[in-house]
Amino acid sequence: MNDQDTTQVMPRAEPPPEPQQERPRRLLRSRSDRMLGGVAGGLGDYFSVDPVIFRIGFGVTLFFGGLGALLYLAMLIFVPSVPSDGTQTSSAPRTFGRVLLLIFVAIAGLIGLAIMGVGAAWAAATGHGVLVAIIVIAIGLALVVAAFNGGARWLILPALALAIPLGTVAAADIEFEGGIGKTTHVPQTVHAIPADGYEFGIGDQRIDLRDLDWNENSVIKVEADQGIGRMLIMVPENVCVDGDIDSRYGIVEIAGEESSVSLASGYSATPRLELDATLDAGKIEVVNDDDVAVDDHFGGNDGIARDEMRDRMEAACAPEPEEEGHAG
Repeated sequence: MNDQDTTQVMPRAEPPPEPQQERPRRLLRSRSDRMLGGVAGGLGDYFSVDPVIFRIGFGVTLFFGGLGALLYLAMLIFVPSVPSDGTQTSSAPRTFGRVLLLIFVAIAGLIGLAIMGVGAAWAAATGHGVLVAIIVIAIGLALVVAAFNGGARWLILPALALAIPLGTVAAADIEFEGGIGKTTHVPQTVHAIPADGYEFGIGDQRIDLRDLDWNENSVIKVEADQGIGRMLIMVPENVCVDGDIDSRYGIVEIAGEESSVSLASGYSATPRLELDATLDAGKIEVVNDDDVAVDDHFGGNDGIARDEMRDRMEAACAPEPEEEGHAG
């Protein structure tokens, strides 16, 4: 009888490997798939779609106020690029909801920047550009200080949002002195005309000079200045119009005919209006018609025959024939 123990010891089974946790994905700008800053490539990698879709989207939004360009610039500043070794550093996961939140914050920021830009342009046009310039200088100094400590790159966006409109308005010499909307002036006497002229900001300014006490020898001088919009000057049919009439970024129409930006024709005919009118952007119209209502007239001489107005203006400005001498 064999007393040997024949029981075989089974090898211990190794525990199953623990499932590897997937490394959280981050929204990063691509280094390998980029045309500018790798923003579209990074979005394509994150959502596993062709980055061309995002490039087309950015391009299309350029036609809607440049929102795509501003959003691209924001992501270029705030979204880091893939490290040079190709690895992704560990961080909190960027879920789809967080990406949407990021986009929402970016859009809200762009709206705020747009408001800042409009405010800067308005301040510059109304003579308060110095205050905006001081703010831009302060932001620039903050960027210089932050350069030694790192960060604060986000200050670049508000600085640009303020500086670009400020510089544009200053370079174009646009001014918005006066009101906004619609205003009508109907002076009854020459003394009722402001000595420093009529000033208006943005909108529709109408100056009706037909009720003045015109006589055959009258020479009346009127100054008018406006920022943006339409300036309408109305004179009697027998009055000659001369002077300096200038729409810097727009159209000048005198008696139904587009004219040069500056008349200064040296007419001597009377009665005569010496008009010094300046409009930064828009249209200046001079209408010589006794019947049209000032409140009804708006937009391209509606209901007025341009040929008749031109003939009347030529007749009003024509020099008087010299009297023939008589032989003694």
